[in-house]
Parts: sequence; structure tokens; C-alpha cells
Amino acid sequence: MTSTSHPRTYGGWREARSAGLGPLDARQTAVVLAAILIPIFIGFVAGITVTVYLLPVTVLVAAGAIARRDGVLVVAHLRAWARWRWAEWRTHTTYLGSVFTPVGRPWHLPGVLAPTRLLDVADPGRGRIGIVWNQRTGAMSATLMLSPAGALLADTGDVNRRVAGWGALLAGLADDATIRHAALTVELVPEPGTQLTDHVHDRLDPASPALARSVMGELVATAPRTSAQVRTRLTITCDPSIGAATPRQVPDAVAELLRTLGGLAISAAGAEVVARASASDMIRIVRTAYDPASEAVTDGWNDLRWHEASPIHAREGYDLYRHDGAYSASWVLAELPRQQVTHDVLLRLLSPGRHRRRITLLYRTLPRDMAAQLLEREVNAAATREELSRRARRSSTARDRADATRAARAAAEEAAGAGLVQVSLYVTVTVAERAQLAEACREVEQAAGHSRLRLRRAYGGQAAGFAVGLGCGVYPADG
Repeated sequence: MTSTSHPRTYGGWREARSAGLGPLDARQTAVVLAAILIPIFIGFVAGITVTVYLLPVTVLVAAGAIARRDGVLVVAHLRAWARWRWAEWRTHTTYLGSVFTPVGRPWHLPGVLAPTRLLDVADPGRGRIGIVWNQRTGAMSATLMLSPAGALLADTGDVNRRVAGWGALLAGLADDATIRHAALTVELVPEPGTQLTDHVHDRLDPASPALARSVMGELVATAPRTSAQVRTRLTITCDPSIGAATPRQVPDAVAELLRTLGGLAISAAGAEVVARASASDMIRIVRTAYDPASEAVTDGWNDLRWHEASPIHAREGYDLYRHDGAYSASWVLAELPRQQVTHDVLLRLLSPGRHRRRITLLYRTLPRDMAAQLLEREVNAAATREELSRRARRSSTARDRADATRAARAAAEEAAGAGLVQVSLYVTVTVAERAQLAEACREVEQAAGHSRLRLRRAYGGQAAGFAVGLGCGVYPADG
């Protein structure tokens, strides 16, 4: 029986905001007040003439603390540009693989993946699993290859239960103190339009009836000429040192991570675990991301080692990333939908396009005590903004009132047992030629607009944005 109930809508997410004057947060308010009060104080000490000379600087500092571009402070853009230029001057934005460097160096992969090491571990009863160990932070990451159930033809009640199951899975992560964060990645890899034709042609029986051959020929002729592989994977990153009385050795840390994976209720969220990614799977994921041409290679992945997953050459630009003859551009989430949305809001972004695309949702679940304190601060900050507006005899904006309502609702839901999740989203598109990059970027931005998301280019952080979806435990907020 098909359910006739209306689809549920979801929302309530909000950006963390501290108390400040009007639409400003605490940091902006402090900068603006400092830019105003310091020249006044200097004027009392050194005279009004000095204050007049400092006035242009005051205006620039205050404007930099208020002005935004793509939802980000102009000061933050300038800082990112300055850091990237400094790294470029020191040649830290260029990477040469082991082909051009002495063998045996400690760091094999580029950028944020440099401190990682791949462990090939036996998982009793499940074969072998590849665990990415970050030797700098001690974090360990394991990846599950998923087969999600489709929702387009599913019953409304089933879809609602799957969404609730996914929410329960995320909330349950907060109960495991060792889990740092989780990353859900959907990778869309276009395939040549002749794949279906070749597949059917190789399987046609010459002795089959002419009508059957004619029907198959018409189906192939009318089928879409392009297709894509859709790969879904979930990466769990743990810090085994949390909660341990003494530092855990590597075997104990691996065992802790395997126990965490065994307790995940994936099937309730509408997906089945196809396999736990092995070491060769992880090498293939990383290598094909850096060198899309290696996608056609089917054999020999078991013979490769971790350092051979790195690119031969990679160069990070301010707004793009060049690697082994391919070009990539990455975006980071700037704003989630302001309105309530249905479960299929991301459908356009997750639909195959003309170019290789990787979408990664990053989740960080906060412990119960930390979540309660954070939400309490958010409610207090909203109340402080409202009080400041009242004292300034300025009516609060509709956005401020809606934000205060969402903050109070989130605190009430957490008090009733709900979990608090910090979420972000990264998108990367890869093309074979530089001339194709502009078209690929428009395709991603249009798809994000239809999904009611606002993305911004990861200026000065293209290499890190590229590495987020590779299943290696990269979380940019960790620095």
C-alpha cells in the first residue's frame, strides 16, 4: 500500500552567532569599537591633529570588519590571500611526487595528506580494511562503501523513516566520545556514451529471435547517450586517545576504531554497507582523484603502496588546483537554505553532470555536555542582541527574530534528548582541460542554486578542499 501522507519538511539549522551590536558579532563589534576609541584616546594624548591623520585608517579598519564578500568578511579574504601568497613564495603550493625526489622521505602525499599513513588491517570475519592514520594528530579514519536506497519511487513513509534513521545515526555519534567527525561523500564519475551499446552488443545472441534483437536495438538507440557511476562512501574519523587513561598503542587504537564501525546502524538510514574499504580501495580512491585518467585501469591496484597514490605533480592556485594534467575547483558551504525543505533538496547537486564531481557533507557531533553549553550561549547571545536593539531604540530585524526562535527551539530539542551536529559541505569538480573549467563551475553553481545552497569558492584553500572528500579524515576546521 502506498502512503498518501504529505512529505515532511526539514530545517532549523542556523549559523553560530555571538553577541554584538546590531548585525555584528562579538569580534566585529570589538574591532569597530577599537577603531573608534583608540584614535579618540590618542587625540586626548597627542592632539586633534594626530586623530585627523588616523581617520582614514580608522575608516578602513572599520569597513574591513563590516564589509563582506560571498558572506565572508573582506578581512578574512585578505588574510587568506596573504597566506596563500606567502606559501606560494616559499614554493609550498607546488608538489613533486616520488619520481622526482629521493625515495624514503617521511611525507609522501601533498599538503594536508602529508602526515597520513595507510594501515592494512585484518578485520576478523570481514576481510581486510584500510585505515588512514594521521601521524600528526593521531586520528584514524576508516571508510565504508555504501549502496543507498533510492527515494524517487519510494513510499513517503519509508523516506521519512530513512531520514529519521539518518538523524538517529548522527545523534548516536555523540554518544561515542572517540568519534571526531564523519564525512559522507557522493562521487559522480561520467562514463562514455558508448558503454551501454558495447555492453548490449557483447551479450546479444546471434541465434535469438529477430524481434528481440530489434527491441534491444531500439532501447539502446533511445537511451541517454551519457551515464555516470555514482559512488557513495561514509568515512568515520576517531581519536583513540580520548577517554583512555594511558595513550593507546596503534593495535589498540585500531581495535577501538573497528568496534566503533561495528556499532553503526547504517541500514536504518536507508543504505547498505557494500564493503569496508580495503587498503587497495583507498589507494584507488586517492589516485584516481588526482589522476582521473587512471580510472580506466582495472588491475594492479593491490600491488601499489600508499606513496604511489600521490600525484606526480600538483600545483595549487588561488582559485583552482592542477594535478597530473587535470584541473579542479572546490567550493565550501556559505549558507544553508533559510526555508523548510523536503528530503530531495540536494537532488540537483547530486545528479550526474557532464564533468566529474565530488560532494562531501562533513558532520561533527558534539558531546552532550558541550552541546548544552553551546546552545545556552547561543540563546543568551540572541537575547543580548535583542536587548541592545531595544536600548538603542532600534527595532530588531525579521532575520534576527527568526534566528532567536531557531536558537531557542534548538536548545529545547537538545534538552529533550536530541543531538547537536555541526555540518559543512564541500564540492569539487574536475575536468581534463583548463578551457572546460569555466563551464564545469557554472554547472556546479547552477546545481547548488537549485538545491537552495549558497557556495563560495575556496579561495586560497583549493588543495585542502580537494582532499576533504578522499576519505582520509581531513577536517579543515581543525587547521
